Amino acid sequence: MIELARELGLALANSAEFINMKQAQVAFEQNDAVAALLKEMNDKRDRLITILADEEGDDMMAVSLTNDIDRLEEQLKENPLYDELLSTQAAFSSVLTAVNDEINACIGAETSTSGNCSGDCEGCGGCKH
Repeated sequence: MIELARELGLALANSAEFINMKQAQVAFEQNDAVAALLKEMNDKRDRLITILADEEGDDMMAVSLTNDIDRLEEQLKENPLYDELLSTQAAFSSVLTAVNDEINACIGAETSTSGNCSGDCEGCGGCKH
């Protein structure tokens, strides 16, 4: 059984969805503009945490940092590499869901769609109830 799991893992690692996701991650992580945005965002978050932990923290500075962080997050979301990363992650997640659904259907467990089962098995994908 472990050998079959290993084969499944290797098949997933060689799937187009996984390969695309890994390529998108590398492109995202190696992009200088993205790295600069992430560094600035993390620095501001660290400063915000410090201010919020201080009993005499500067409320105006906390608001300013929060606004800056929101602005930086929006800039990050506008980056096409971010979009690509999210879409490739979603595609691979769909593959994993389909694999888990197939395994669960075979052992009689709930699948991602069987939770909505009405009990009418016409056209059922196989929740095995």
